[in-house]
Amino acid sequence: MKHLQKLMAAAVIAGTFTACKKDKDPIIVVPPSSGAQVQLDGGTGGASAVNSVFLDLSTDKQTALARASWDLGFYCGSDFRVILNNTASAGAKVLTKNDLTAVVAADTIGLTLATSQTAPAPGDLAYFDDIAGDLTKTVIPAVSATDADNKVIILNRGIGGAIPARAWVKLRVLRNTSGGYTLQYAGIQETTFKTLQISKDDIYHFKLVSIENGVLSSGFPEKDKWDITWGYSVYQTDFGGGMVPYNFSDLIAVNYLAGVTVGTKTYADATVAGNAFTAFNKDSVANTTMVSGRWTIGSTWRSTQPATGAILNRFYIIKDAAGNYYKLRCLAMGVGSDGGTRGKPDFKYTLIN
Repeated sequence: MKHLQKLMAAAVIAGTFTACKKDKDPIIVVPPSSGAQVQLDGGTGGASAVNSVFLDLSTDKQTALARASWDLGFYCGSDFRVILNNTASAGAKVLTKNDLTAVVAADTIGLTLATSQTAPAPGDLAYFDDIAGDLTKTVIPAVSATDADNKVIILNRGIGGAIPARAWVKLRVLRNTSGGYTLQYAGIQETTFKTLQISKDDIYHFKLVSIENGVLSSGFPEKDKWDITWGYSVYQTDFGGGMVPYNFSDLIAVNYLAGVTVGTKTYADATVAGNAFTAFNKDSVANTTMVSGRWTIGSTWRSTQPATGAILNRFYIIKDAAGNYYKLRCLAMGVGSDGGTRGKPDFKYTLIN
């Protein structure tokens, strides 16, 4: 009888403990932000702001990443791809050699791996990853499982946006036995090379790597925790003879790899746009065409030639990866008489519900 009583008491205590534990660990669902007015912190530099800034609308969180803090991005998806740092205007070329020690200064003769701001040429596009962000069109080819197929790449780390010139690098990328990447790299005239192992991590689009500092451990948001990024980047424009690469300030890229989409609403003038922004609601979304793409906002939100600053006759509808709809409008960016500070633009966004 006493044994039975002890068992019953133990069951009651266990049940009480379990109930208490459940009370202490409730599942908390954080609602998305209703919106905010924010100033993005590009840091110093004005038109050549040193930071790229990622903005997550649903949490009101911005993350500033120094543009010169990384050189290569290693894709964490199923494919094996490596991107260049477009925010530094980094350029590269693939050689026919697959031996790093066999590559010398003579292999760089005639290469610029850059674009000119005064006389860009269509052929310069070959130095840069696909401007639209198509990962099948990176300068560095898909990393092969056969080591011998992975050629040496010459990398100009980029001086876009007043980044100080740095020595060029020769490198190879291989697959490692852990399902990630092996980076081999050296100075152009060095006869030995360093090796770095980069693992894939599914919570990121890319693992970022600095030639000096290795794999970045912070400063870049997880793949589904940002919606747009603002800053300096190599882009493209038409000088009259077809598209050429060109360095732009104040570009807005969209997290297209996470499925973020954008709709653009344009009106006769700023007053009409302001009223429409206020009135735009959930029912209005049905009449908005949502578009997928890296540069669906791009430079369309501001004007530097003519120097009028924020373009106030428009705003944008953004659908994030969780399905939330936000309306976003730029208030000022520091050009002309718009009252802003260059390198620290002001935006307003509101949850549509």
